[in-house]
Amino acid sequence: MAEERSVQSVERIFQIIEVLSRHPAGVSLQTIAQETGLAKSTVHRLLASLTQLGYAVQDGLTAQYKMTLKMFEISSGVVNDMDIMSTAKLHLDRLAQRTGEAVHLVIRDGKDIVYIYKAVGSPVRMSSRMGLRAPIYCTGVGKAILATLPTYQVKEIWNASNIQKLTQHTVVDWDVFTQQLKQVKARGYAVDDEENELGIRCVAVAIPGPGGRAESAFSISGLVPYMTEKRQGEIAQMAMETRNDIMRDMGLLG
Repeated sequence: MAEERSVQSVERIFQIIEVLSRHPAGVSLQTIAQETGLAKSTVHRLLASLTQLGYAVQDGLTAQYKMTLKMFEISSGVVNDMDIMSTAKLHLDRLAQRTGEAVHLVIRDGKDIVYIYKAVGSPVRMSSRMGLRAPIYCTGVGKAILATLPTYQVKEIWNASNIQKLTQHTVVDWDVFTQQLKQVKARGYAVDDEENELGIRCVAVAIPGPGGRAESAFSISGLVPYMTEKRQGEIAQMAMETRNDIMRDMGLLG
């Protein structure tokens, strides 16, 4: 019984951490209780533990809670140890400057993608941030990665995902989606046409591993009026050149 209670407490703590991560500016005790489905007394007790350990902090004026950088410090140690992260940063910084757009590097985590690096070439604000998690099926980087995987694996990921329209442009039909992936394979890059965020259009390329399958990708994102079809083609060419430079540095391309 004691072991079961310990496991339950750990699960509840991570539920609270996930809510805190969705509200970087701060969130109230009541909202945390509502989003986790836990009693306020339970949330208060677990938040006290997180605060005491330095993973959360309570604002003295608003009484809201938010995560500290301690969690980021732990996760960044893992991210910084990734070959793709250390190799790609310089190339992606250059690409952001060349295009004047925002460049994002992601890795796949199951049915999602996680943003691990962002290079900004313009002052345009986007909702992305390091550590942000997004569904793989409705992002350019996600489609670029999925296009390198066998169909059965793509289908498994699709079935495990909560397929829904995040915008009116999100593709939620399997047959249409597979046609998109065929197009990605044919031209070498993917496009997110306001499927994940309204007003934003992205061009994305995968970074395949030794077996040709990719677990990471990067995208170049810009405002729809400026991301014309012609500009998408120009950016895609620069992106594929950058991808080749990254793979060459990683010893994956001669």
